[in-house]
Amino acid sequence: MGIPEFRDVVKHPAIRNPLRSRRLTSSVKLLLVLAIICLAGLLLVSKFYPREHKLNGLLVDLELTGPDPGRYGELRDALTRRLQDEVASLRNLQVAVSYVHFTELAPSILDSAELDFLILSPQSTPWRMYHGEAGLYLELAKDILKRIIADGKIPVLGICGGHQFLAITFGGSVDFIDPRFAGSYPERYPREAAAERGLVSLHTLKEDPILAGVVRHPGVFQVMESHYEEVKAVPPPFVNLARSEMSEAQLMRIPGKKVYGLAFHPERGWDPTNDPALGKTAGKQILANFLLMVANRDVHETNAH
Repeated sequence: MGIPEFRDVVKHPAIRNPLRSRRLTSSVKLLLVLAIICLAGLLLVSKFYPREHKLNGLLVDLELTGPDPGRYGELRDALTRRLQDEVASLRNLQVAVSYVHFTELAPSILDSAELDFLILSPQSTPWRMYHGEAGLYLELAKDILKRIIADGKIPVLGICGGHQFLAITFGGSVDFIDPRFAGSYPERYPREAAAERGLVSLHTLKEDPILAGVVRHPGVFQVMESHYEEVKAVPPPFVNLARSEMSEAQLMRIPGKKVYGLAFHPERGWDPTNDPALGKTAGKQILANFLLMVANRDVHETNAH
């Protein structure tokens, strides 16, 4: 076999076009870099603009006077519209809240795969008036609530009377703030009785995610209050997270569970129309934090204004 001439050697693909191989390698590297940049961009978009999330809540009406789906309109509006309009991290969150009176609460709620959270409503009637048939329904509601909490799948938020109902359900005691009326059985809350009303300062007792963006422990935050009765003894497994000068148990939680009781009204005091101080109330942030917990998001991302 003869020695190939130079012109035959340079015609070999590996020798003839060495630059082409380098260009292909560079192109592959460029494509890989672009793919990594696109992936990083998608991750950033998903972090700051997560896809729309839907939550279904149930408002359990604890008022003695009977069913009224129109009751607690301010609270329902706060949960289903205002939070999404006013809190940046909740703008892609759709929240629907259905209604049931405590006398119509059924154990089948435990089997609902579509229920994401439970709200226990305020009430305006002394708890000692829940007797007879209403008392029997209340005991059934307690049993259902205990089973829901023991199951651990559905977050629960009790507000004012709902906070008291959580305490009662687990063996805590509730009575009048005013010692003159302790142990009494009035049909309605006496106007002359001492009550915690309006803008109230609360002092933290522990750090908790529900207070993210509100205050760091030890600290003070403001809320709107309206109650004649109070939780006198926080029952286990709850722990108390905040107190006021008048009432000791203001914010309680079961550690390790998304179960909270608020002695105050987080849906109130968002509009500083008459009193500029109301713009500093913590209710909006606390409600936002609860919904973020329900949606399994980082509560530190919330930004309520």
